[in-house]
Amino acid sequence: MTANLTESDRPAPQAAIRVLKFGGTSMGSGERILESARLVLAAGGSPVVVVSAMSGVTNQLEALRIGQDTPIAQIEERHLEAARTILSEGPGREGLERAIRARLRAVREGLGIEEEAAVEEGPAADGVSDDVRSAGEDLSVLLMTAALSRFGHRARVVDARTIVRTDDRVGGAVPDDDATVERARHRLLPLIDDGVTPVIQGFVGASADGRTTTLGRGGSDFTAAIIGAALGAPEVTIWTDVDGIYSADPGQIPAARILPELGYEEAVELAYFGARVIHPAAAKHAVGRQVALRIRNSFHPERPGTLIRIDRRGTPGVAALAFKPRVGLLTVRSRPMFMAYGFLARVFEVLTRNRVPVDLVATSHTSTSLTVDRDAPLDRVLTELDAFAEVELLTGMATVSAIGAGLLRTPGVTGEVFRALDDLPVHLISQATDTSLSFVVGEERAPEVIRRLHAALIESRLPNASPHHDP
Repeated sequence: MTANLTESDRPAPQAAIRVLKFGGTSMGSGERILESARLVLAAGGSPVVVVSAMSGVTNQLEALRIGQDTPIAQIEERHLEAARTILSEGPGREGLERAIRARLRAVREGLGIEEEAAVEEGPAADGVSDDVRSAGEDLSVLLMTAALSRFGHRARVVDARTIVRTDDRVGGAVPDDDATVERARHRLLPLIDDGVTPVIQGFVGASADGRTTTLGRGGSDFTAAIIGAALGAPEVTIWTDVDGIYSADPGQIPAARILPELGYEEAVELAYFGARVIHPAAAKHAVGRQVALRIRNSFHPERPGTLIRIDRRGTPGVAALAFKPRVGLLTVRSRPMFMAYGFLARVFEVLTRNRVPVDLVATSHTSTSLTVDRDAPLDRVLTELDAFAEVELLTGMATVSAIGAGLLRTPGVTGEVFRALDDLPVHLISQATDTSLSFVVGEERAPEVIRRLHAALIESRLPNASPHHDP
């Protein structure tokens, strides 16, 4: 359950507390972990560190098959190699290596692997458990704590399961704000006051009965935002492998620029509609809690990144474009004998019951068109809808969203969009907020759509934006 904190609930800002989250590439090797530890030391104040699994490890864990040990052995060796890089020989490294082996032994036991022999073929696991899925973060906190200790910094692992209380959904649990805030303050503030840096798993939590849960992909950002808000930190820094938030994907648009600042509503819309720099829940969680988010590149820490702040008052107009591929366009039409006033409610009842999220919607008296993720479980949805409606599903679609401040109040934005796309088919248009204008096009057309819109709406209007840096 997510609750909005009132002014009396919100902790007084703790200027010295700095919440630093390090993503998978920043934790990708022993060398990268040492560099990330140096960034913690350079931050000053009272740091609180949140870490992701090493890049690629969560994918490996989620792809495990019953009895298959080879990927686990690869994960083990990668982490042991990092341990050897971080610590020289001695009791400290031996203890770290034992802890790594013990955590992966638990993964093997969870998958029914009794010995080291690899079984290359086995039945697929019926959904990897959250206990297995969380192993990457459990290993990362061990390595980061060791790296900080190597530099003489007092650091301690604080298990996120003792802080982040969630519901019991597998693979996408929802945090309980009130319980998590109370636990975070109780567990972390005494350590901070004692000069100890807490190192916490991102992505991981626990249900009321103590079972391990995970927050879904990108959930480490969410963890950092939750903890930052609970502790009253003025800012949470998300250390990643890009220089900040761009006006468009620089891989598609060479003229894309880094946005020095962005408002929270714009950041939420960008994240929701496909920008991968920050988790949507992290941006949304910070909106009502006065916590700024800063996106920075751990490979180039001299670059300032993008600051996301609630009080930003930017120039009205389009600031960035987002693109979401693999979208299905579902059109549902009422059959003549079906009562129109109950039609839309019944459509969304089916979608809700099957937990299929919807991004964009356009409705009329007797039909509705909406976008769904093509990876969503749609077979059952289509069968249930077909019982009372005519159903059409177009695949191979993509959503393109223009994001900015005051779009409903900015004359000419919609006209410029249509002029730029006057010879391209647009399947659906939606503008429900003042910060986004979204539409559906064929996925193969999306790169051309983004190029045209960036040229028409953005390139001449970013005098203060930072240019794209090559790695």
